Amino acid sequence: MTVTNQLESFVARGRHPRNVKDQREISFGLAELSTNEDLHERLVNKGGVETLANLLGTCQDSESQQFAALAIANTASTNSLCKEIAKLNDVLKNLVAYVGNEAGDPVGRQYCAMALGNLLADADNHESIVEMSCISALITMLQNCSDGRELEAGTYAAFAISNIATDCSYHERIVDEGAIELLVALACCDDEEARRHGMISLRGLCGTKSNRQKMLQRGILDPLILLSRSYDKDIVKEVSIILNCLSSEDENKEEISYRAMSTLISLLVSGDDYVERHSCCAIANLLEIPDIHLRFIEERGLPPLVSLCSSVDEGCREEAMRALANLSFNLEMGEALVKENVLEPLVKAVDNDQCRFAALTIANIATHSPLVIQIVQAGAIRPLVSSISTSDNHVESRRFSALALTNITTCEAFHSIVIEAGAPEALFVLSNSSDIESKQNVAKTLANLSCNVANHELIVDQGGFQPLIALANDPRQDIHRHAVAAMWGFSAASSKLRRNIVDEGGLGPLCRLLPSSVKDHQLSHDIIACMCNLSQENEIKFEMTRSGAVSTLLSCMESDNPTIAYYACECLANLSEMVENQGYLARSGVITPCARVMRSRDNMIQRESGRLSASISGSSDPLAANIIVNDGVHLLLMSFLLSKDSACQKIGSIGIGNLCTNDCHREALMKAGVLEPLISLTRSEKTNIDTRRFSMLAIANLAASFASHDGFVSQGTMPMLVSFSNSDDVYLKDYAAFALAELSQNAKMSEILADEGALEPVLALLNSKSCRKCVEQQLLPAVTTLSFLDRNKVKICASASLRVILGFMGNCNSTVDELRLACCTIANLVELECNMELAVSSGCIPLLIGALESNIEEVQSESARALGNIAGNIDFCDLLLEHGVAQLLVTCYRGISIESRRMAAMALSNLSSNMKAHPDLLELDVLGLATSECLTALDLKQSSDHETLRFCILIIANLTGGNRSQPLTENLFGKSMNTSQLVFH
Repeated sequence: MTVTNQLESFVARGRHPRNVKDQREISFGLAELSTNEDLHERLVNKGGVETLANLLGTCQDSESQQFAALAIANTASTNSLCKEIAKLNDVLKNLVAYVGNEAGDPVGRQYCAMALGNLLADADNHESIVEMSCISALITMLQNCSDGRELEAGTYAAFAISNIATDCSYHERIVDEGAIELLVALACCDDEEARRHGMISLRGLCGTKSNRQKMLQRGILDPLILLSRSYDKDIVKEVSIILNCLSSEDENKEEISYRAMSTLISLLVSGDDYVERHSCCAIANLLEIPDIHLRFIEERGLPPLVSLCSSVDEGCREEAMRALANLSFNLEMGEALVKENVLEPLVKAVDNDQCRFAALTIANIATHSPLVIQIVQAGAIRPLVSSISTSDNHVESRRFSALALTNITTCEAFHSIVIEAGAPEALFVLSNSSDIESKQNVAKTLANLSCNVANHELIVDQGGFQPLIALANDPRQDIHRHAVAAMWGFSAASSKLRRNIVDEGGLGPLCRLLPSSVKDHQLSHDIIACMCNLSQENEIKFEMTRSGAVSTLLSCMESDNPTIAYYACECLANLSEMVENQGYLARSGVITPCARVMRSRDNMIQRESGRLSASISGSSDPLAANIIVNDGVHLLLMSFLLSKDSACQKIGSIGIGNLCTNDCHREALMKAGVLEPLISLTRSEKTNIDTRRFSMLAIANLAASFASHDGFVSQGTMPMLVSFSNSDDVYLKDYAAFALAELSQNAKMSEILADEGALEPVLALLNSKSCRKCVEQQLLPAVTTLSFLDRNKVKICASASLRVILGFMGNCNSTVDELRLACCTIANLVELECNMELAVSSGCIPLLIGALESNIEEVQSESARALGNIAGNIDFCDLLLEHGVAQLLVTCYRGISIESRRMAAMALSNLSSNMKAHPDLLELDVLGLATSECLTALDLKQSSDHETLRFCILIIANLTGGNRSQPLTENLFGKSMNTSQLVFH
């Protein structure tokens, strides 16, 4: 009969066995067939396993039950059939029931436990088997293994439990059933197989975190220490694994280190890679507690650990270095590690990218500054840089290598070595990593390198700003904080680097981070310090002011941290130096907090806040200066004038000087008594020369207001100004002369100033080669006013000022007011006959004629007056006629402006006094124009200018004085009118 036929026969007979003999034959036959693995699938498919399960559950013969259980166990040893067997009717139920039956046959129970163990090898069967109270049944078997025979049953029970323990979800049930103590006892027995399965089960239970402390509490440590001395290598392996698992819990580490440290150290030299690996891992776990470090060193564990750093087993090597990394975290252990020559294998490991913890150990040792030089001497720099730059390396290897460079670069002496090794470029590559800690280490290293000015150009040339700014844009605080610190370092170096930072987009992250940095003083300090440096560049100031950072800077001005407050004030003060920013800052509310900060006890904060208000005081925005005065900042600036600090005096003089440029504030400043301290500072030779200059300039600006002039007189300022106009200091000399010029514009002051000798300084300033066009424009009104005094006219005309005055007339870019004033000055000067020749020889006539042709009424009237005064001199009459002045005067007379007509009439009257001019004047119908003016004056219904009428009568008188004009006169007036009728109304 074939094997298949035998199988089918046994299965058929097993459905209805007639007696015990049949049951034994069937169970034995199927058990014998189950030893052939090729028949296992047929046993399942033909119903053999179900037959066996039926025999196990129904028959009463223990021998039949033994063979049935054995056959099921053999069949279940084929892993691919386990899931199918577990689904068959009553198989699991009968197996679990037989194991849990303490009265059942011991051998049968063993085979049932073995069958369950095989079925549990498939994780998909765990749930269905455990639900049938399998764990309780197996624990019951473990409890009964007190003699030799029952010990074998305990072995199979442990085997099944070890398979269940592969699923952590059932660990709690196993432990709650009291399995730990039983498995520990089994592990300590004499039977090798029992010990092995006991240890495997315990190892499985160690997979759950909550069990590890329970296992230690229930006495597992002593058996483990005892078993570690076993000659059975498998047992020692299990011991090392369990110790490794137990040591991962912080609650266990102290006890394990106290009782089993020597055991673990002895396992380090076992010669078995597997044991040494797990022992290294256990020690690495223990060394996570710094208090254990000294005990490990005292137990002489360091030499074998260092030796294992060169192990051929990668896992062992890695765990040994992890242990060293944990040990090196303790600064006190650094020297011991270096003395044990740990650097050589570490550097080699980093160079070959064999272990990420090698770099971490070096990084930890590098935190101890005296040991950094030994790290450098060991040649660690290039391997660390290479590890960072190799993108294929482990993420943690690159991270820890960057950390090592971070710690090494805290010593500035090694910066050049690090940069020469190519660290910047490697760091830039790593800055694009997705690893957060790597980015953080890159930012820290760049921050360290940025502290050394010698590194800046090298880093920037390698493209360092873009990665740095990208790190600054990172939302994580630990990254952008250090990136900002690096940017601060770079911004302090040079103007070029500051512009580079902004050009590369560095201002954006600074402005974005500033509002959120208020609670982080260090970050806030670095951001504001960096912005303070950047604000020194004029190209950056406008952009920075509009970047949204002003509001936060305002709040930082009043920070409790004096350094932050100082940098905020300085930054805003720098921004306010740009005219375009001053009004914006004032409207942003900077004045009020600035006024509060100006009262600070910190001298540096006082200075910078004062500088801020001084700059804004010069704003052309009317609101800015109004806020300054309304908030009383001008009084604070005045108090700066009285300060003992020379810098504050200078700032106060600048601020007051700026305020004095605004006409609406000069009166308030004069009422506040600003003139006296300004005079005092200017006179004091102990005062800084710049402060004296600014004070004098402030006085000059005050003098621009006529309302201030009485105060100048009462303070006796004029002699001082005249005195300073002869100063050796060019600025003091020019500012004093400028102040006199401003005072000279007031006609009421002209006599006083003339008496004090103010004319010479004003003319000297106007005539100086250094005098700029804008100053000439401001001096012109003063010269014009002074030219009304007869005693000044000769001096003005004789000086080089005449050239300047005529220059305004000949300049096509001159304003109408400048032309008017220049013409008026010339008209005043040529009122004296002695000045006429000099004026004419200087070319004033063509210029006056050009002004007369300008069709600007104010200019025409003054030019006509000047020409009229010159026409009064018969020597220049021919010259005027040659230039066609008569025609131009007639055209001017025909104009609308009363003043122009009056001056034209005056000039024509003077021309008419020269008989040589009569033909030209008569030809131009000047007599008719004069007569028409007279007739208009006789008409009471029309208005007439009396001065113009007077000049017209004089024209008629002059023109009718010659015989040639009499017939013409008769024709003009007619027979019915007599010239005696002309009456001056």
